[in-house]
Amino acid sequence: MRIVLVLMNIEILEMITAKEPENVDEVEFISNLSEVVVQNVDDIGQNENNEDQSGEDPKTNKDLPLNFNDPAKWPIIDGKFKALLMKYGPIQKLPSLFPEDEQGRKFSSFHFYRRISNGDKIKRTWLVYSITKDTVFCFCCKIFSPNKFSLSSHDGCRDWKNISVIIKRHETSSGHTTAYLNWRDLEVRLKSGATIDQINQKIIQSETQHWRQVLERIITLIRTLAGQNLALRGTCEKLFEPNNGNFLKFIEFLGNYDPIMSKHIQRITTSEIHTTYLGKTIQNEIVELLANKIKNHILAKLERAKYYSLILDCTPDISHIGQMTVVFRFVSATESSSEKPAEVEVSEHFVTFLELQDTTGANMTKVVVDKLQELGVNLDDMRGQGYDNGANMRGKYNGVQARIRQLNPRAFFVPCSAHSLDLVLNDAANCCMEAVAFFDLIQGIYNFFSASTHRWSILLNHLSDLTIKPLSATRWESRVDAVRALRFQISGVYDALIEIAEDNTLTTAPQVKSRAEAKGIARNISNFKFVCSLVLWYDILFQINIVSKMLQSQALDLSLALEHLNATKSFLCDYRCDEAFAAMVENAKKLAVELELFEGFDVDDPVRVRRKSRQFLYEGRDEPIVSPEQNFRVSFFNRILDIAIQAINERFTQLSEYNELFGFLYNIGSKHFTDDELLKHCKDLQLALMSDGQSDINGVELWYEIKAIGRRLDTSNSDPKSVLKCIYTSNVVEVFPNLSIALRILLTLPVTVASAERSFSKLKIIKSYFRSQMCQDRLVGLATISIEKEIADHLDIEDLVKDFAELKARKIHF
Repeated sequence: MRIVLVLMNIEILEMITAKEPENVDEVEFISNLSEVVVQNVDDIGQNENNEDQSGEDPKTNKDLPLNFNDPAKWPIIDGKFKALLMKYGPIQKLPSLFPEDEQGRKFSSFHFYRRISNGDKIKRTWLVYSITKDTVFCFCCKIFSPNKFSLSSHDGCRDWKNISVIIKRHETSSGHTTAYLNWRDLEVRLKSGATIDQINQKIIQSETQHWRQVLERIITLIRTLAGQNLALRGTCEKLFEPNNGNFLKFIEFLGNYDPIMSKHIQRITTSEIHTTYLGKTIQNEIVELLANKIKNHILAKLERAKYYSLILDCTPDISHIGQMTVVFRFVSATESSSEKPAEVEVSEHFVTFLELQDTTGANMTKVVVDKLQELGVNLDDMRGQGYDNGANMRGKYNGVQARIRQLNPRAFFVPCSAHSLDLVLNDAANCCMEAVAFFDLIQGIYNFFSASTHRWSILLNHLSDLTIKPLSATRWESRVDAVRALRFQISGVYDALIEIAEDNTLTTAPQVKSRAEAKGIARNISNFKFVCSLVLWYDILFQINIVSKMLQSQALDLSLALEHLNATKSFLCDYRCDEAFAAMVENAKKLAVELELFEGFDVDDPVRVRRKSRQFLYEGRDEPIVSPEQNFRVSFFNRILDIAIQAINERFTQLSEYNELFGFLYNIGSKHFTDDELLKHCKDLQLALMSDGQSDINGVELWYEIKAIGRRLDTSNSDPKSVLKCIYTSNVVEVFPNLSIALRILLTLPVTVASAERSFSKLKIIKSYFRSQMCQDRLVGLATISIEKEIADHLDIEDLVKDFAELKARKIHF
């Protein structure tokens, strides 16, 4: 095996040469036989132990030289050829008819047997005949005593007149007896494994097994550390040194309890070996080997799935380098068999991070297309694109989605629903000054308490369950945590502020300033409008948070996502009514009682109404709103809800269009459509999936398939994934090919880019402040192992060792 070439050290060669041979002939034989054994250990081992099990005649091995059976054609008997001769022994291959010489004499097979005085015949196994030269040779003498006798000379013996006497005299000679005994002795020792070479081979095999076990532990350790997002290296790269990193520290730990690693460490510390496989280069090679194994596994699944969606997102890392994550979404579907049931799985897998020097739509498209070609992924099989709402990604004309659709019109772009929902809240929160001031006050409260441990301890003394949280700059649905703490514990926060403001022991300039800030914040939150805003925003954010969490599931499809969004829209519409406003005010009054506030809206300072000149018959002037409650409702309550409802209608238009295109594939067993309507939807889908005159499906055939399967489905379980699984479980894909393709494409379309966002969480952990100079290849490798940890844990360690050995044997640098 090639692993021998990788794992055999220079120490083994020294051990071989250190052995004392028993005779001079064995020295030459062993030194050359070792080359044969090292080059093909498996072959020799199998032929020695399983020679009779192969069903082949070993003496007709195709690997033998063409003149092996003819001693007259033997080349110079060097070590390699002598090893083959000793392995297979003499071959007495005879012609059907022996030729005659000039005197009419010829050789006879009679001479292959020796007759003794009692009449028994003993076969002369050492005697071999050359068909080409018509001569005979002594096998053992030609190997161990060449050119000393006529039967062992280069030309052999052809004196047929005296051949009987020559053979008899030769077999009773002392030289022949010595050569014969040397042959048989070495043959027995080879079979019993008693030769120096066999002993050395056992040492080589033992050393090979040792290196295998060492590599298995190293690979497993690197996989574990990478899966836990732990740094491998430290400031020092030597064993038993401070700050030498997690990898070497765990190697030291294993050496205390594992005999294999203990032996390996001992050989390193005593300078017995120089190849340790513990350096940074080997770490990078193993990390890349693991990452490539994972990537190849993902790409193999994607190739079987055929259709896929591309999910992209961008962020700067700690080194201020733009990183674009690449995630594939596809449907893995297999028919049932006797070994395992049918499987239909919607998968989203991370593939790589790409460095971005330019974030324009044109450059990002080029980088993505080049990466797809490098991975061997067909761009024409892309059926979906999932990006955030950045202009360079979703731009109608120059965005990535528009440029990819120019290359593949069937790659439908679906904006991230979670990002779109965040933008809905962002629009509502920035629609008026009161809303902006509300969230500024929320953040101000957190900043005030978190800036001092003394203030924070006072706050904790007044809070029982929740603590105040900061606001998130991107995730608006997470702001519910910041609002919740004030919504249910505003009296405790107020009491903490009053305690700080009235603490007369705080006399220094900074402390007096803190007291003034506390008093100002307390005055702001003890306002009935703020309390009403607190109740309103908590109700909105609580509902949005529920939908946002659902939209981040990779199993979500278009119809279910639109159903959740419609539910959110219905909540906002229902909330904008007199009853809901009255309920909100009542809840605010309960909080006002806890704060001992006036339970009503204060009259604002009167503001002079500007009088504008108007033309004749122009519309009348709007009467100013005098009631503080009515003013709050019109300028704050209604406006926030109106902007949120309008934003939902605008930002999810494209999702509604795709749902209308694929919506007939939901609830197939129900009777929502007439035959004509269903046929129209099928033909529309055929046109949408058409490019260059070819479509993924046939609309008319799809119509027949939907009608046929609709009669056999349970209407309570007819969502796309259940229908597709039913088709594969029943092994009727060939009956419903168009329907299975349409359902796979539907489930492939992405609804959210949450998987890409999750990869950024790993990016920040792996490439941290202390590892900011990490190279891109190492970053991608570690991220792949960490993100796709489930695949990494199921990799076969023996296969990894074999692949590593083959790569190192060929001297390929990763």
